[in-house]
Amino acid sequence: MSYIYIDSDSALQQAAQKWMTVSRIALDSEFMRVDTFFPKLALIQINDGDQTYLIDPLKITEWQPLRDVFTLPTVLKVLHSCSEDLDAFYQNIGVLPQPIFDTQMAAAMASVGGIMGYQKLVKALLDVELEKGETRSNWLKRPLSDKQLHYAADDVIYLLPVTDEIEKRLKKLNRQEWVKEDCARLLEDWLASQQEGYSYTRVKQSWMLKHHQLNVLSALVSWREARCRTINIPRAHLISDSLLLDISKYLPQNFKQLSAIKGIKGPTLRKEGEQILEIIQACKDVPKDEWPERMDRPLSQVAGEWFKDMRKLVGKFAEELEVPPEHLARKKQLEWMLRQGYPNGPFALPESMQGWRKSVIAEPLIDLLNDLAER
Repeated sequence: MSYIYIDSDSALQQAAQKWMTVSRIALDSEFMRVDTFFPKLALIQINDGDQTYLIDPLKITEWQPLRDVFTLPTVLKVLHSCSEDLDAFYQNIGVLPQPIFDTQMAAAMASVGGIMGYQKLVKALLDVELEKGETRSNWLKRPLSDKQLHYAADDVIYLLPVTDEIEKRLKKLNRQEWVKEDCARLLEDWLASQQEGYSYTRVKQSWMLKHHQLNVLSALVSWREARCRTINIPRAHLISDSLLLDISKYLPQNFKQLSAIKGIKGPTLRKEGEQILEIIQACKDVPKDEWPERMDRPLSQVAGEWFKDMRKLVGKFAEELEVPPEHLARKKQLEWMLRQGYPNGPFALPESMQGWRKSVIAEPLIDLLNDLAER
């Protein structure tokens, strides 16, 4: 196997000039995120249809040539299951690759066989067996071993041939626009999630809190997010969601009460306890009209039956189209539709189901809900 190892700014600039002249590149990354908030980019792999390149981020100081490639609209960036790669690129290089073609998503839409990992997909479409041995190796260690480099190169060598096979099937099924729309939306949703950040709405069972308790939870989640970004550690390494929920529920007023909450660690108590108690006290001064919105309670038994009917309908259409049900409609989308009009209507569509999904699945779901409302 041949590849070009790029470990200088000049070599990256030269390669980037070539990449800007092609119609598409295969793209992947290796990164470490064991004990940090932000992913540490360890390697970038690119294949331009002619040659494979392995870029060493530890040696690169000038990323503008790659930023120019990533943002050039005439160059399609082909990735597989790209959400974590987007994190690594955005945090370390400062831009997202776009436009993109996600082969995992596209293969599912092309009825290849559900949601498949890269190795399984290459086997299914190209009948090539790939090794899996280096998945969990230390990618930040230098020098990288021959096995690591071989594994990394494999991750992009087959992406473009796989894409060719997927596109043939998409064309036959007339679903090219489905994938184009969903890949664009994937980037939009990713950016929106970055702007929103990790909010109290993502904490499980937060709906159980009373309004003043939820105000505290929202403040604590915001504090943790800022703190973890500053000291660059994972959220759970500082304090878990479940602990934040318990603190918001019991509202300790002093160190003794805070330390009595099951699961809180001594180091966290010593380093962050004072700040946590100050946040709880400060929340008492927040006007009620500035408190966060209450969370929706779980669906009632009857509404839950409607929801089951919706999922059954999605499953029926998914089986007929030979695509995973979650690619037609996600649980959150279905629940949003139901809550908007239950029990008497009218029912509305979320913006995320206004594209190709509108006629394929969204309108049949609205018809079902209207029928249930009339019974």
